[in-house]
Amino acid sequence: MNRGEMGTRSEIYTLFYSGDVSVKLATAHDLYASYGQTLALRPEIMAQLAAVENSERALQAQMGAMAMGVTCRQCASGPGGGCCSGYMAAENDVLQLLMNLLAGVQVAIQQDDGIECCFLGATGCVLSYKPMFCLNYICGHIKEDGEPATLLLLEQRTGSLLRKQADMEQLLLDFFCEQI
Repeated sequence: MNRGEMGTRSEIYTLFYSGDVSVKLATAHDLYASYGQTLALRPEIMAQLAAVENSERALQAQMGAMAMGVTCRQCASGPGGGCCSGYMAAENDVLQLLMNLLAGVQVAIQQDDGIECCFLGATGCVLSYKPMFCLNYICGHIKEDGEPATLLLLEQRTGSLLRKQADMEQLLLDFFCEQI
């Protein structure tokens, strides 16, 4: 996608935040191919990406300490599966998918059964940076197994990651709006 193909600000918002997940994913890959190297040379983008990565690692550490992987796998293997439904895939936007690509995540559709999220692979979600709903959702099983102090820490680390992701998305959106 070059400067002439970017369109208006309104068209950019429509392109980034609406539509089918497969279209969003293709758009993210196109933008990465066209602008990935340019974005990697922008200090503010790379600094914010590092901040997002640090918050994501802190959240993963907390989730590991709470043995959430075991809890989620048990739930997902039972009747009705887990919370990662096909509907959730549509919650991703182009900039979140692009952010994952910039971080070196191999973003691809894992399966397309129409029931589970298409980014749900054999070992869980392939995305490092997820939509707000996915990050904020704390099911009853997790609440039952967690102590109040550990749940609070989980929520704090989730909030930190969401803030940093939102800041990163804004930097990316500003960059693409500059291109028009």
